Amino acid sequence: MTSCGSRRGCQAMLKEGLRVLLTLISASMVLLFLASIALGCHLYFEVPMNMEPLIVDYSTGQPVLRAVESPHPYTPSWTDRLVLRVPYAKLKFENITLEKGDLLVVEQVGTAKRWVYGLNGTDVLTSTFFSDRNGTIELVIRIIDDEDGKVAWGVEARTYLTDIWVLGARPYFLIVIYPVGLPAVPAWGLAAFMQAFFTAMILACWAQKGGFIRTALRSRRKPFLKALRNPLFAMPFVATALLTGIIGLTILMQMLGIGAGLRAELPGPLNMLFEATYAVLAEEVGFRLVLIGIPLAVAAAAKAGERENRLSAFLKGLFCPGSLDPEVRRDLRGLMAFLILISSLAFGFTHVLFGGWEAGKAVTATLAGLVMGTTYGLHASMLLHWFFNYHVEVWYIAYELTGQSRYNLWADFVLTYELAIGALSLLMFAVQGLRLALRKIRGYEE
Repeated sequence: MTSCGSRRGCQAMLKEGLRVLLTLISASMVLLFLASIALGCHLYFEVPMNMEPLIVDYSTGQPVLRAVESPHPYTPSWTDRLVLRVPYAKLKFENITLEKGDLLVVEQVGTAKRWVYGLNGTDVLTSTFFSDRNGTIELVIRIIDDEDGKVAWGVEARTYLTDIWVLGARPYFLIVIYPVGLPAVPAWGLAAFMQAFFTAMILACWAQKGGFIRTALRSRRKPFLKALRNPLFAMPFVATALLTGIIGLTILMQMLGIGAGLRAELPGPLNMLFEATYAVLAEEVGFRLVLIGIPLAVAAAAKAGERENRLSAFLKGLFCPGSLDPEVRRDLRGLMAFLILISSLAFGFTHVLFGGWEAGKAVTATLAGLVMGTTYGLHASMLLHWFFNYHVEVWYIAYELTGQSRYNLWADFVLTYELAIGALSLLMFAVQGLRLALRKIRGYEE
């Protein structure tokens, strides 16, 4: 007899304690999800001069994406001209390297506004320029040589700073890899919609399969895998396991000389978050809804027959296959696996072929696609995708945007905490998978 009364009693207490710990972890992660949404709202709507788009020049009358960049080294009296179409802006020079005595001058045409800089530096901001009656800011950028015949590296500017309130955005949706543009909308409106939408996705996952609170309260008394039926309870473990696995896989590929980074130029931090968050909506529709949801919905409606209303089966197959009649789900298991594989491969290779990523991204994105496809319902796969594109990034972006060290500390804490949960989750899933495999083997032997 042990101090717990029996070995079985000790095991029961240990299991119950572990389930309580996992419930607390899940609840803490949900709080972090909500905190990240609140932080994003603060960055979008309360931080001044918060957006940093890539430069779109209207000096030829047509919008042209380009950088303001001198030759390297620059020629004496180098000059460039730039027209921005925003109410106000600051140019951001990523690099200024001048020969001693030379000056970088930015002048606004038609006004007396002039900004002069005679030092070397990185991430240097000009003063604020305001638009003319035509709604444009016409700038002349020049380097004034001190006539000593000496030059240096020069200057480069890829972005400018302005507010979200004055910018427009062009939403789009994807049909697999084919983008379909939608009418322009105010950027702040699209940002508000995205924050509200993903809050709604959290609530949708919260409410499913008995609700998050009910699942959490009952998790002490039931097996861990049953608690995972609630998508929000499961999300922290699935998301962090995938995060940890992808980081480990990326490190391994880098050791083998296979890159998985982004080749394309990036806008400023909040613009990058804005675009990456919107990509969740576009890509989940383009890859999961089109390649998994629609074929599955059609097949579910065809299989439903007398067991379930066809329209109901179609909608469940489209948005939440886990809600289908168990017999229908069993009949569609092979099709589901095939659709997940196809959508995952398309998702992975599209990032490399059309998204500007290095070759290794095809591997990590395909892995992510497999997990997102397996978790499909649309709300669950969207939230998992949002975890990577928004939640993991917003803490570091807050530091980049504001320069406040507390955000850097929070970012490091959140990442370390989530990687630790991810390592624990991978171990748990491996143990659960091994147990299920052993049960099947024993079943075959019997």
